[in-house]
Order: sequence, then C-alpha cells, then structure tokens
Amino acid sequence: MSAYPNHGPAQGLSIDWLTPRPLRASRRAAWLILALVASTVVFIADDLSGSELSLSLFYLVPVAAASWFVGRWAGLSVSLISTIGWVAAYWLNGRYFSHPAILYWNVVVELGVFISLALSLSLVRRGIETELGLVTELRKTYAQLDRELEQVGDIQRQLLPNEPPRIPGYRIALHYATSTRAGGDYYDFFTLPEGRFGLLIADASGHGTPAAVVMAMTRALVHAAPETLQTPSQLLATANRELGRSILRGQFVTACYLTLDPGSGRLEYAMAGHNPPYLVRAGSGEAVAFENPTGPPLGIFESATFSCCSALLGPGDLLALYTDGITEARMPDGEEFGEERLCAFLVRHRDGDPEMIRDRLLAELDGRDSMGAPADDRTLVLVKAGA
Repeated sequence: MSAYPNHGPAQGLSIDWLTPRPLRASRRAAWLILALVASTVVFIADDLSGSELSLSLFYLVPVAAASWFVGRWAGLSVSLISTIGWVAAYWLNGRYFSHPAILYWNVVVELGVFISLALSLSLVRRGIETELGLVTELRKTYAQLDRELEQVGDIQRQLLPNEPPRIPGYRIALHYATSTRAGGDYYDFFTLPEGRFGLLIADASGHGTPAAVVMAMTRALVHAAPETLQTPSQLLATANRELGRSILRGQFVTACYLTLDPGSGRLEYAMAGHNPPYLVRAGSGEAVAFENPTGPPLGIFESATFSCCSALLGPGDLLALYTDGITEARMPDGEEFGEERLCAFLVRHRDGDPEMIRDRLLAELDGRDSMGAPADDRTLVLVKAGA
C-alpha cells in the first residue's frame, strides 16, 4: 500500500479589474482617449462653475486613468493638458490675481500635483508588474520542481516491492507513505536459502529528495552484497561501512534487518539505531519490544559492529515493524502518538487480520493527527503467524 500527499503547483493569484495587465495598443489608445475626454469634461465643468477651486481636484481622475492604464508618458501628457485646461478656465472666467506671480505659483502647484500623481501611479504599476512577473516565474519554477520531485518519487516507489512475499502460514500487511513527493523510508523482502525470508526496514535521516537519494543508495548497497543477507549483523556492518564512504556528513540511516524461518517461527535480527519492533503474543496479549543491541545508525562510525539476537514468532503472534513517522504523529493535545499508544493499540487488535490492524491504525492516526498531512514518512510492516 503506497500513498503520498498531493503537493501540487502553486495556485494562481486572484486578480481584480484594477490589477495591471498587458494591454493591446488598441486598448491603450481607448484608455488615452477616455482620459482626454474626461479631462475635457472637467475643463467644461470648471469653466461653467466659474473656476471653483474644488473642481481642480477632478483633473486628477483623467491623470490617474492615463498613468495607470496607459503609461507614464500618457500620464505626463494628460497632466500637462489638464494644467492648460485649468489655466484656460481661469482666463475664460476673467479671474485675475493682483499679482501675476500668484497665478504662476498656482500653475506650478497644479502641474506639480498632476505630475507627482502620474509618476507615483506609474511607479506603483511598474512595481506590481515586476512582482507579478516574479510570481509567474516562481510558479513556473515551482511547477517544474514539483514535476521533477514527482518523478523522483515515482522512481523511488519502483525500487520498493509492490507486494509482500507469500509465506505459507503467515500474512503480511504493508503501508508506505511519504510526507513529500519522495522520502527516506525503505522496506524490502528477500528470499533466502533453506526457505527462509529476510525483511529489512530502514529510515534515512531528513526528508524529501536528499533522504530519497540516501534510501536509493542503501537499497543498492544491500542488493549488491547478497552474500550478507543470511546474517543480519553482517548485512548491517557491510551497509554501514559502504554508506559511511558515500553519504554526506550528518546523514545516517536507521535500520532493522531480520530473517524468518517459517517452519519454526525463529527470528534472527540486528538493529542500527532503529525503533525496536513489537512482538505481540496471541495468548497473553503481552507486547514485547525487541531487545536493542548496541548498534549506531548506519553511516556514522565506519568500524561499528552490530549484535545479532533471536526471538520466536509463535502461532497467532503479531510482529510490527515501523518507522518513527508512526510514533511521532502529533495528537490534538500536542503529544506524540508514541510507542505506548502504539503498543496498546497492537495488543487491543491483536486478534484481527494484519490488513484490518493496519487500516484501523492509519484511521486512528489520520483522525487524531493535529498536523493534517504527515510531517514525516510513515512505513508499517505487520507480520502475523497463522494460528
């Protein structure tokens, strides 16, 4: 079972009629004519009113329209025409001042106001156009990056088994989901000599593409050394040594690898800093965490060693392997789901089929997770022995 959130491209901006957009020449000409007509109407009103001072403010309307919808030079031209109209209205009404300097001063003030408005609106428009252009480019870049990440995620999922192996007497349920397009969780199954099977679960540090790359490297290293698959401690030691030579400083991988003998139910396992799996006993309902032998995450210490332990998967017993995205899911109270809740859930539902247990656990996590989309990759492998 595989899923990942739908992280689509950025959505378009809401643009109303005032938002500047590229105009064809015909539309620009229409706006310029409209501004000139408006300036003429204001001039006529100014003249008929006897050059009321308040009417001079209406010249700002055609100046603003020309500056915003046509451009800076149109705005400056209408500013000059409006100033001339304002002066003409004064002359036509025979209004003169005792000193010519007063008229000159008023003309300068009117022209200065009109020009300031024209230049200001032109600059605002240019700034918005630049910002919208950057938003458009950012949207295109994000969409391209999202497509590339989706391809990385598709490639990554192709590296994982499509379905668990069919082991007589056992049922296996899977869940794999990344928090982004690609992730760092990894699980795998291996067919071993003498009818045994190997099961590996791992979690690369970080999220997204860097973690996915480390995950792919881990898979390549494991499949490149099939002779190590029979012994869990040897597999982890080899993977640790090779990863330490390849990944960046600060990167690491936690892992748990176990082998299962279906006939006897014997498990042999080794861990490298991973969350210990739970073994839930069918009869007593006791949930036992795997002993955690000292073994650091892979890729940190080249000479690290890993201890091998054993356990028995009896009839009706349930084995749960998981990554920390399961236990670190946030509840509405802000606390993590935690290993204690997980353990209690497994005990409560131990009699169900692995698929049912998986589905109910995911429903509980999704219903109680206060973060919405998973904040971390989630992988769950449930193995149940037949009664």
